[in-house]
Amino acid sequence: MGVIVDGNVEEVSGLIIRSWLDPNGLRLTTPDREPRSETEWIHAIVLHTTRGIPGGADQRRQKILTGPIPHPEHDHKIDVVSGWAEDGICASAHFVIDFDGSIACVADVMRETTYHAGVRAVNHQSIGIEICQGSDAELYEVQLDSAVRLVDYLTRRFGIQRQFHWPYRNQAVRRIAEGGSSVVGVYGHREASDDRGQGDPGDEVFLRLRSAGYESFDLDKLEDLTVWKERQQQLATQLGIALDIDGVPGMQTHAALRMAGHPYGLWIARPGD
Repeated sequence: MGVIVDGNVEEVSGLIIRSWLDPNGLRLTTPDREPRSETEWIHAIVLHTTRGIPGGADQRRQKILTGPIPHPEHDHKIDVVSGWAEDGICASAHFVIDFDGSIACVADVMRETTYHAGVRAVNHQSIGIEICQGSDAELYEVQLDSAVRLVDYLTRRFGIQRQFHWPYRNQAVRRIAEGGSSVVGVYGHREASDDRGQGDPGDEVFLRLRSAGYESFDLDKLEDLTVWKERQQQLATQLGIALDIDGVPGMQTHAALRMAGHPYGLWIARPGD
């Protein structure tokens, strides 16, 4: 049981994750996934909710519940993945988080692109996580806990800096909607597309990331680029190396952070690093 990365199974402590390699595991159909280029730089994680509430005509507020979860005997992840296969459009994600916090890994996060962000360039450079949302706009504490643990693992595994966009202004972040090449970190479907509302994925999951120590930057105001230019200059001086001072914490900055003693090349440390 675990995440499929480059054809291999990687277990994640504290999470129940099943893939198509497990009995009764789920797998995306071919129209909902495609090979990811071996040269693609994976530098973003995009969060979603299955219903996207509040959004569009449905402006009910999200409810965060402790339980009991609805129909615990039913695997709601099956409904989500089956729906993607049957809807006739390219829509999918790498992970689905059920109401009980269990997770389905339905695509190889390194080898395969899924169609979740509505922006082709973003799809190819990101990992998509779908969180099941109930008909009463509810999410569950255990789902949010699983989401944070999964993001912790993915940021560590792929060297993605632990940062997210804040605040949301009821519109996409143009830098992301136009391809996202300069945006590293975690963001929502709502930041990638004007067609999505506040509830895709909502504020609560980002508040949990903030409580876990993740940094928030106003991407519209280029706060991330400003801060990372300063950090890159500090690293270049400290290590006595040439380093691109562009504000984008890419692989060169990741390597410099490792040289400077930051575990996994990440500015923010988390349990498990």
